[in-house]
Amino acid sequence: MWDTEYLPHTGSVGSGSLIPEPPPPIPGGSVPRIPEHSKRCERAIRPVCVCSSCGGSRHGWLGHLERARLGDPGVRELREPAKKLWSDRCRHFDENGRRTPTKYLRQAGGAVARAGAVAWLSAHPTGIQRIEGLGTALNEEVFADRLWRYAEQAAEGEPPSFNDYGRAIAGHFWCDLFAEIADVLDRGAKLLARVPEGLKEAVLEHEDAKEWGPVRTELTGEALNLLWQCAQKVLGADPKSAALYLRILAILICPDPGAHPRVARGCLRPLAADTLREHLGVDIKPEWLWPDPS
Repeated sequence: MWDTEYLPHTGSVGSGSLIPEPPPPIPGGSVPRIPEHSKRCERAIRPVCVCSSCGGSRHGWLGHLERARLGDPGVRELREPAKKLWSDRCRHFDENGRRTPTKYLRQAGGAVARAGAVAWLSAHPTGIQRIEGLGTALNEEVFADRLWRYAEQAAEGEPPSFNDYGRAIAGHFWCDLFAEIADVLDRGAKLLARVPEGLKEAVLEHEDAKEWGPVRTELTGEALNLLWQCAQKVLGADPKSAALYLRILAILICPDPGAHPRVARGCLRPLAADTLREHLGVDIKPEWLWPDPS
């Protein structure tokens, strides 16, 4: 599957107590030499970031959890510029006489909602622990261990370098998978058995997956299996609670949640209309801002 190179268009780890023990080494597999990770990626808030050393698995969310732990100062770091951006975009929208939300307005709404998520986490320390446990498992158990080994074994010919592997899945990948898992939990799936039938197909049939390329497509099924197992172990068996935390991590890890259709409709919209509504500071009209495709 690595014959065709694919580059995506987009652009304090907690204790290991919540992370399951890694499996024994797979014959023929290797332990990757993981380069030191960029703090700029961990604290990123801008749309473009293609970090090969983490494959997007540490993008943004670590910095957002730091802000949540700081309380009001950390929340203001996001909220004040987000509210100003929203105000500016709304003014331009009205001056131009538009009726349909623009990409720039949706991006501004996404910034407001993400700041609202950090504010909600600041008021719910247990949520910080859950998000940190899931994000750490994503990076250490899934990305840097089990999925990497699977990618090596699935390679046709010479296995990829770790950087090539990370570069191929950086951008909008993990947030897509989290959004779909949360959606299937909302529709009645139990977080006890194997991955529900049809989940991989739902991921790949979505408009967001059209430009994924062969590498991401090949890794999708195994990544879903591994994330499903992590969600069971870290978040527990309550599907409603698990869906909430999966959606929050999706919008924290996504490079551009407001302009990313699957994350915007599947995560931002329900969160802004319910759990985060009292933490937004402005009315972003999520049903209007991120409507279903006509």
